[in-house]
Amino acid sequence: MTSDSVEKLLADVCGTLARAGFDVASAADEGSPGLRVRGETDSVMVGWVTGSELHPESRAGAEYEGFRAALRSALLAILTQAGYAVQMDRETGDVRVRLLA
Repeated sequence: MTSDSVEKLLADVCGTLARAGFDVASAADEGSPGLRVRGETDSVMVGWVTGSELHPESRAGAEYEGFRAALRSALLAILTQAGYAVQMDRETGDVRVRLLA
């Protein structure tokens, strides 16, 4: 994918998620919790950051695992129905989004 097509995919994914009711934060917006959508070389990644994860001294990631699983399921369903190829990145837990070939 070219950088222009990744940028278009990023904008399209953000628009799709916003229409589904999600408040999408920029990947550069490190000061607030929420969904993070960022472009990569050949895809777009969607993840979630909790408020407590922003402060290392108060991390409590285990308490959010059920929420993360539900969110991943919702993201996979919404983005698949919108016509994207999606899969969970096993390393990060984020959702990888690509255009269908």
